[in-house]
Amino acid sequence: MAPTIKDIANEAGVSISTVSLVLNQKGYVAPQTRSRIESVIQKLNYRPLHSARKLATQQTGNFGFIIWEGHFSEVELFYSQIFLGMEYAARHNDYYILLTTVREEFDPKTDLPRFLRYRDVDGVALAGRVPGALIDYLDNQHVPFVLVDYEVPGKNFNCIKIDNYNGAFQAVETLIKTGRKHIAFVGGSFFHPSVKERYRGYTEALDKHGLKHNRSEDYSYCENIETSRLIGEKGAMRLLENHPEIDAVFCCNDTTALGVISAVQRLKKRIPEDVAIFGFDDIPTAEFSSPKLSTIRVPKLEIGKEAYKLLYELIQNPRMAPQTRMIAVETILREST
Repeated sequence: MAPTIKDIANEAGVSISTVSLVLNQKGYVAPQTRSRIESVIQKLNYRPLHSARKLATQQTGNFGFIIWEGHFSEVELFYSQIFLGMEYAARHNDYYILLTTVREEFDPKTDLPRFLRYRDVDGVALAGRVPGALIDYLDNQHVPFVLVDYEVPGKNFNCIKIDNYNGAFQAVETLIKTGRKHIAFVGGSFFHPSVKERYRGYTEALDKHGLKHNRSEDYSYCENIETSRLIGEKGAMRLLENHPEIDAVFCCNDTTALGVISAVQRLKKRIPEDVAIFGFDDIPTAEFSSPKLSTIRVPKLEIGKEAYKLLYELIQNPRMAPQTRMIAVETILREST
């Protein structure tokens, strides 16, 4: 027969309410008493039922992780790492992270994820670009949520942001300091705030170093669709065929950069001697491409951990003011520069 809270209380010589405080990590329990209770929990191999936890605390012990299904392509390597970061952090509080996707044409009446329909989560992390109708639904239903790698202009929502501007600025400045004077930009999904910030960092780095001629549309290729290797290939082919003087390309992310590498090699240009290439994100394939890709490393696991931390704080303190937390990035130099 499985042990109960009453068994733990009897073994530890404390009240049931004291055991409950330890299990739910709420309220003050003297360190010596807490240690004794935790030892008994381990000795008896006690495992609380989530259904019992929900009755006792009015919390499910679950967080949702929602991602637009369009992100489950090559950029899955990015958001899956963020999901893992949340999952790692959740273990400390015995929380479960439930993953699902939503369609672009989201309608709350027909497309609501099951864990939201049955109120089986305490809060939700929204990764990347998600439908506005979903954000509106969560806001109107007062479901705690955190935007991850996304923001809504004019709205003061809780969010975890990447330092996209400074990362892009550092990447372009690195290219300039190695002697590159004709630096192009290739990107997609320009409606995504992260891509806009990376483009801003690109242009302002050029301005700082007096390379304003790069700012013309002739040196930029953007498609208002989700990023992909194809965009990188198309963009690099068009830019380099029309402007053979281009000696470097800064890409909105690594997925796009891998497409640029393919196009530059098809044009029989050498990397980095003729064209240097810089990405952003440091997805796993960046280190194993040929040549290995220089990029801006985004600490994806840390983003997930911070998203969990903020969401957990919201559950513990529902009146907490909305927060924006910025995650720093790191320049990684490899063979492509």
